[in-house]
Amino acid sequence: MYVSVTSFLVKSPWANLFFQMHAMTSFMQARKSKGILKSETFSPFRRVYSTLTHWESKEDMIRFRNSGAHLKAMKASIKMGHGITTGWETDTYVNREYALERLHSEKGSLISENVPKGRLAASRSKSI
Repeated sequence: MYVSVTSFLVKSPWANLFFQMHAMTSFMQARKSKGILKSETFSPFRRVYSTLTHWESKEDMIRFRNSGAHLKAMKASIKMGHGITTGWETDTYVNREYALERLHSEKGSLISENVPKGRLAASRSKSI
């Protein structure tokens, strides 16, 4: 199984509006994509939006990433903010806390280190 985790920092209220529209269509695309096992969206911090997806294979994830609504969102992302992402092969499902720790250890953080760690546990989430 392939796990992908992404965090995106939206730069303004206007950008947030456009980001939410792209996020909704990308999430609907992911739910219908070949090879998707589990998809979760959550907001660990204000203006930061994250996804955690589990795929049957890396090839399935790449096919999704490079097509449809998600491809349009990636092309528009520079106008909305900036993000970080990573992925890895695993035999087990991972939770969002572990996924974000791994993302931040590999790619750094989008936010100040002064934010309380307990904020992640209280974040909103949606999953399929």
